[in-house]
Amino acid sequence: MNYAPIVAAGPAVHIHLAATLAALALGAVMLLRRKGTQSHRRLGWLWVALMAAAALSSFWITGLRGDGFSPVHILSVVTLVALPWAIYAIRHGNVQRHRQTMIALFGGGLLIAGLFTLMPGRLLGQLIFGG
Repeated sequence: MNYAPIVAAGPAVHIHLAATLAALALGAVMLLRRKGTQSHRRLGWLWVALMAAAALSSFWITGLRGDGFSPVHILSVVTLVALPWAIYAIRHGNVQRHRQTMIALFGGGLLIAGLFTLMPGRLLGQLIFGG
């Protein structure tokens, strides 16, 4: 593995990568654990903070299509809207909407988006596959 591209990347990439990897690990744990417990709520707030950090830090990562934003930044906006939406849902007793939103954020915001980071020319793609 070639860590040079990651090491050479700016702080926004480091923050983004740390937040997404932590959110991925914590999110997997959260999906497997019992819901509605005090620890679920506390860890849920941590997961929300990690997802918000990942989404916000992405706005300082603008190299995909040149110097500006790319379509992938739409996912960051969706994340920043969906997180409070999911919190609103659970606070108003809508467990189903909360569950669906959180699972969609995990699946779309972390898993699917994560697969796109493995494309040729992307930093994680370079790290894992070289080149």
